[in-house]
Amino acid sequence: MDFTATVELEGVNGNWFTLSGPGMGEQGAYLGTEVDGFYDAPVKTIHNSHAFQTGSTYGGKRTLQRDLVFGIWITDDNGKSWEANDSEWRKAWSYDHEGKLWITTDTSRRFLKVRLGEHPQVQMEHDPRLIGSQKVVMTAVANDPWWYEPDAVDEWIAPTDTSGGGTVTGSVTVSNPTDVPIWLTWVIQAPGKPTLPDFSFGDDRYERAELDADREIVMPELPPGEHILVDTDEEAINGQVNSSLDTQVYLRMNGVTFCYPVPPYTPATVLPVAMSKAPAGVGIQVRAPRPWSRPWGLQ
Repeated sequence: MDFTATVELEGVNGNWFTLSGPGMGEQGAYLGTEVDGFYDAPVKTIHNSHAFQTGSTYGGKRTLQRDLVFGIWITDDNGKSWEANDSEWRKAWSYDHEGKLWITTDTSRRFLKVRLGEHPQVQMEHDPRLIGSQKVVMTAVANDPWWYEPDAVDEWIAPTDTSGGGTVTGSVTVSNPTDVPIWLTWVIQAPGKPTLPDFSFGDDRYERAELDADREIVMPELPPGEHILVDTDEEAINGQVNSSLDTQVYLRMNGVTFCYPVPPYTPATVLPVAMSKAPAGVGIQVRAPRPWSRPWGLQ
């Protein structure tokens, strides 16, 4: 039999609470029953129909924020007062900042970024400070609905000097074992002029799946000290390309953008990278996130 899942909270203040599994209650908090919102990411499908159509036509789907409701029993079992334990639990949460819920099983360890969605609710029949036990109902929001494992990282280091001309090529390896499309992040060391892949992986969202099967993007030349972070996500909050010098490097992209995620369950795939006008030793790092729809399983 698989061992009991361990559920932990990593609070916004850095304090940890073991809510279920080995060590539960050591901080005076236990996960209650009637836990809602922990499992599949919430999805709403879109179905359209025109006048006189029989049935409807599937129009896509939207992945929504994740709303969680769960009870926590605060007690004085750990030798501290109920009031002290309850205070520490509340201080671990914020409306404005995110903590993390961690779930560990025998096959995975994943976290969900959470914040308060509403005030914690307590229905008191008696003074919990005297009886030493009280249920607190938590309503939390995960604006990002995915459960995450640590990023998978690979990098390539330019072995030769191309500052006098020419181009040196290499490769990195990426994969996506999850059930969710992932957008790669690239960290580029200056100086130099890098070339990065943006393969379609068969995605025909722009009706260019075949044309973009081996698509590569030649990036702007980076002067010494201007390292860049490339978040290929089409919804990247701060834009896809950001400079360590706070220059408007995206303007030097001349309107070229990254277009394609890595599909779910993509096996290890070698992607080409290149660098020119750079000394030996500059690097290109790729970070592949590991989001999942559920807190365990789906491998």
